[in-house]
Amino acid sequence: MNTNSAVWRSILRLQQIYPDKVNDICHRIGLPGSMLLNRNLTLPVDVFLKFFIEAESVFNDELITINYARLAQIRPNYAEAFGLMFVYSRHLKEGFKLLQSYVNIELEGINFVIREESNEVKVIFIANPNIKYASIYENLCLSILAAFIRSKRFPIRCINTKILTTGGTIKEKSVFNCPINSQSTETSIVISKKNYFKKNTLSNTQLVDYLKSIAQEKMDKKGGKKNLIKNIEVLMSNYENHYSNINIQVISDQLGISTNKFRYQLSKKNTTFRKVLNNFKLKKTKNMLQSGLSVKVISYQLGYSDPSSFVRWFIGQTKLTPTLFKAGNKD
Repeated sequence: MNTNSAVWRSILRLQQIYPDKVNDICHRIGLPGSMLLNRNLTLPVDVFLKFFIEAESVFNDELITINYARLAQIRPNYAEAFGLMFVYSRHLKEGFKLLQSYVNIELEGINFVIREESNEVKVIFIANPNIKYASIYENLCLSILAAFIRSKRFPIRCINTKILTTGGTIKEKSVFNCPINSQSTETSIVISKKNYFKKNTLSNTQLVDYLKSIAQEKMDKKGGKKNLIKNIEVLMSNYENHYSNINIQVISDQLGISTNKFRYQLSKKNTTFRKVLNNFKLKKTKNMLQSGLSVKVISYQLGYSDPSSFVRWFIGQTKLTPTLFKAGNKD
């Protein structure tokens, strides 16, 4: 998994503002500062995360991973096409959808889930569990999105982070001027639902459509490098313990294609989204059963409201109960 050029240009921006500090960090992790000038820079995620592990002590900021987008003065209009699309989208809802595609292209191994509640909207960031410092990675993506939201002068109600801070629950500590809840079970941003749908006075449909066409070419180019089914499974794996949030709309958005085009591409492979999802869940289920997890735990991790629903689904897939399958696969 890698981070791509647009991400490293944000670090370059930080270097322009704090040259001594950033050069010190680059020296610590063995990265030549001049390398940041490469407009086509692609580096492994772990190098990107090591930068921020060192940045905490250099900047003397335990929340540097949340604050960095504002410290680097990142603005959507200075970013690539996706940033511009966010600025000129009709409302935050449309902007979030576009940014899901942006994250999928520039930051491999992370996605975010949007949950609409009665009077607020929560955006939850989920990193691939194989990433060594997953919670740091989630914070960095949160930071980018928070900077974009604030650039439109929308307040953020609160930020939740898994990071342990010395202050526990911190109020008004972030540069985003909102409460921060540390040691949370999730990495998320909460905003007002009213702002989520508020019409953007700068909206420009024609410009957004044009930029989307440019971005689509980039997504198609990236998507063509991997097998479609493998791509889908990689995205699904990012929803560990949140599998109930997976649906065709969410995955097609993250692939950067319409649901109709997505269905067509799957049909050419003689499959459907439901079959791909069921096969993915079945592989996960078998691994969890063989690792010794109980039916109750597995059912909840897969998003079933009660174990009996999970058992019926498993029987429908394998013609066996989970208990019989487990017994038949003992060493």
